[in-house]
Parts: sequence; structure tokens; C-alpha cells
Amino acid sequence: MLIAFVALLFLLLAFGLHHILSHQTRLLHQIFNQNIFITRQIARLIGPPDPEALLTIPDSIPDSTSASKASVAQALASQRVEYARSIIDFSYAGPKLELEDRLRLRALANSRLVAAFGINTSLTSSSVTVHKEFRKLASASISKSNADWQKLYGVSMDFLQHEKARDGRTSVRLAGCVRCLCFVVVLVSQFGADDKKVDRSLVKRITDEINAQWLKSKEDGEAVKTCDNLNYDLGMLFGNLKTSVVGENDTGKDIDPSEALGLIMPQYETLWRVVLLTYVTAYHRQFDRWSLEKRVKDIPYCLGNAATEKEALKLAMEGLRLYPSNNSIYRIRAVPGPEPPISANVQACHRDFDVWGSDALEFRPERFDNLTPLQEKAYFPFSLGSHKCPAFGGFGNRMVTMLVVSMGRALSPETGKPNFRDAKLDNEVEISLPTGRDEMEKWSWDMVRV
Repeated sequence: MLIAFVALLFLLLAFGLHHILSHQTRLLHQIFNQNIFITRQIARLIGPPDPEALLTIPDSIPDSTSASKASVAQALASQRVEYARSIIDFSYAGPKLELEDRLRLRALANSRLVAAFGINTSLTSSSVTVHKEFRKLASASISKSNADWQKLYGVSMDFLQHEKARDGRTSVRLAGCVRCLCFVVVLVSQFGADDKKVDRSLVKRITDEINAQWLKSKEDGEAVKTCDNLNYDLGMLFGNLKTSVVGENDTGKDIDPSEALGLIMPQYETLWRVVLLTYVTAYHRQFDRWSLEKRVKDIPYCLGNAATEKEALKLAMEGLRLYPSNNSIYRIRAVPGPEPPISANVQACHRDFDVWGSDALEFRPERFDNLTPLQEKAYFPFSLGSHKCPAFGGFGNRMVTMLVVSMGRALSPETGKPNFRDAKLDNEVEISLPTGRDEMEKWSWDMVRV
């Protein structure tokens, strides 16, 4: 009996052991086959392509790695920003570059402006003396006009009201109007001109001639020549006006017409496109008018007061983000050669989705309430380093804000609307505005009959 029981026990143990070993064998067999399959797939993916073979494409990265993808995108965006900054601040050409070398790299890239306008300024000359004198005159004129914002606002409103009323108009051509407005304001702020004595028909001719010369220089910088009509009209304008700029020892220095354009161009040319595009966007292509009016309600009285102007200036800051004065900044290559100049795409940095987020193309002044470190690095509307525009530090933002608000109040949405003469732009406000000067020529503000 005992022997039979022991035999039965051994039989059960043998059966159980056999079952376990069989199961393990099957698992090992499956694992082995799976490894063989994976190995073959990897070999196909990394080996020579076989057009007859069926490849298994790996699945896309799962959603759980979205943070990692965002991190990679931010890193790439940071590289793009650093590249642009290196061109703007000249570090692409080497560390501790001498001032004369920096001026040379910039002047050669801007040689078309010399051919088109005959100007000799910090932007177009490699002379350290010319650079320092120009910077001194520009900085002094900005400092002199910094406290006259109420006066400049009055000049702007008078000009715009006159444009609306002239010849019983029901429509105002925006590009021409804004060019003349900015030119007159620069004459008043920088040269102390009396706006009541400025010949507006002469200003119209001069600004049209400057614009035509600029377009010619972009088309063919080598073939363009200075414009005799422009030089004659400038002589007429300044011959009729008592103008001066601050010279040595902060004393008044009479300005020669041949020098005037060089001083006008940097401020006037960097203003009018920004003002026009920001005005159209802020007042006619975004819906939060209540926030806009609240932001600018104290213009012009708050300008120049750091405690009260902060919110209003974000209007200009966002305008300069979307519509920088210079879409690109050019430099000659450090090693001379036949290659074209290199450029920093300012507008691309200011609109980069990986820097500014999914609303990068939207007009949102409140984004400047709290910029990220990368956004701060990617924002350089006034250039960088020791070659920043003299308007940096408040003057530029105040001027843009004052002019845009003047436009918004004189050519308000309540009394008229833009006519782009383009079906998409006229009917779809979410479409980004074109920024080319020739593309804006046909835009107008048309009065609405109530």
C-alpha cells in the first residue's frame, strides 16, 4: 500500500514538472522567434534598401513625450535667435571687433543707401568720426524733444484733421498720409520746425521721392542714382524753414539741406511703416477695443512719465514685435568674397511660434506683462549692443505710441474703416497684413456715412 502511494506521488510530480518545462519551452520559443523578427526588421531599416521588402515603420512618438518635443523645439528656436543676435551684434565676425571694423561690415551692406540718397551717416560710413558725430546729433535731438509729447500730439492731430477735411475728402490714402505725418513730426521734433509753415505739398513730393528711391535701391542697388528732384525739393523745404540741431557744447547748429536727409532718414524711415501697420492692426483688426482704449486713455499726458506710461507703451512694443522697423539686418561677411551679405531675420525671431507661442501672429500687447527669458532674447526692435538705435530707451516707443493713437482717434473705427482693395484682407481680419511698402500703397481709410 505504501509503495503504491509513493509511486502515485512520483507520477504526479513528474507530470507537473513536465507541464512546467513544456510551458517554459514554449515561452522561450516565442521570445526567440520574436527576437529573430525584431532583428530582421532592424537589419532591414539600417541595411541597404530593398524595394521588394516590406518594412515595418516604427510608431510615432507617443503623446507622453510632448514635453520632450517642446524642449527640443525651444532649443532649436534658441539657436535661431542666437544666430540672429550674433549677426546683429557683430560677434559672428569674431570677439572684440574694433569699432572701425564693425562700421565697415555695416556700411558695405548699406552701400545702396549712399547710391540712392547720397547720405553719409553712421549707417553708411566706416569713419569713426562720422559715426560719433552722427550719434551725438541724433541723441541730442531726441533728448531735446523728449519732453514735448503734448505738442507733438497736437501737431499730429492737426495734420490728420486737415487731411480729412481737405477738398471735402471721404477717403484718405493711408500710406501717403502716414509718410507725410511722420515726416512733419520729425521736422518738428528733430529740427524745431514750425509745422504751420511747412509746405505740405512739398512734403508730399519729398516723401514720394524718398519712397521711390528706396524701392529702386531694393530692386538694383548698383544701378540706382541720387535723385536731383529730391535734392532740389529738400533745398526748397529747408531754405524756407528756420531749423537747427544741437551741435557741439549743446549749442544750436544750423542744418544744411545736404545733411538734413541723413538725419531725417533713420527716424522717418523706421517710423512710418510701423505706425501704419500698428494703427491698422490695433484699431481695425482686433476686437478688444475696450482694453485698447483703457491702455491709451492718458495719451499724450502720460508720455515721459515712467510711472504712468508703462501700459500705453506696450502698444508700440507689440507693434514693433509684429512689424519691426527693419525686417532683416544685413552685414558683410567677415571673410571678403563674392558671396552676398548675411542677414539676421528680425521679423522671423519676433514671430517664431516656438518662442512666442501659438498666438505669435496675434496683436496682444499684454504679452509684455511677463516675457520669458527666450522671448526677451528674441526681441530686438532697436538692434543690439553698442550699436542700438538712439531711440532705444523710451523715445522710440513713445513716438510710435503717440502717432498710432493720433491715427486711431482721427481716423477712428467709428467714423471709417480701411479699404485694402483686396477681398481677403477686407473680409478676413485674422489674415496677417503684408508688410511690403509697395503692397500698402493702395490702402485707404474710407469715411462711413452715418
